[in-house]
Amino acid sequence: MNMEQLKEFVCLETRKRELDSEIKSITARIDDLEQALVPQFLGDGVASMKVDGRTVYIAQDIHASPISDRSEVIAALRSSELGQYVTENYNTQSLRAFVREVAAEVRQHCQQSDRLFSEEEVRAALPEKLGGTLKISFVHSLRSRKA
Repeated sequence: MNMEQLKEFVCLETRKRELDSEIKSITARIDDLEQALVPQFLGDGVASMKVDGRTVYIAQDIHASPISDRSEVIAALRSSELGQYVTENYNTQSLRAFVREVAAEVRQHCQQSDRLFSEEEVRAALPEKLGGTLKISFVHSLRSRKA
C-alpha cells in the first residue's frame, strides 16, 4: 500500500469536506441576502446595478404546478392538444432503491450458500421482465469519514 497516496487522499478529502461546509454557509448567506434585496430591487424599480465590477440583476423565471392534484393536470393535458407534454416514465431513484433491496437479499443468500455475489445474481433475482431490461453494475469507490 502506498501510504503517501493514502495520506494525500485523506488530506484532500478532509479539505474537500471543509470547503463543502464553507460553500453551504456561503450559499445560506447568499439566500438570506437575496430575500432581502429582491424586494428592494422590485420596490425601487431597478432591473440591474453594477457593483465592484459585477452586474447584479433581477432574473425572472416562471413555474407551473398543480393547484390540487397532479392527475387533474395530466388529464387536462391529455384531453387537449397538449398531450405531447405527458410521458410515461419511472422514478430512477425508486428503482435504484428497489434493486438495492433485492441485492441485499441476494448478497445474504449468496453468503449463506457460499456462492459469489455478482451482478448477474442480482439481475436473476429481479422480476423476469425487469431483469431482462436492466444492466446491473457494481461501482466501487474509496471514501473516508471522521474517525
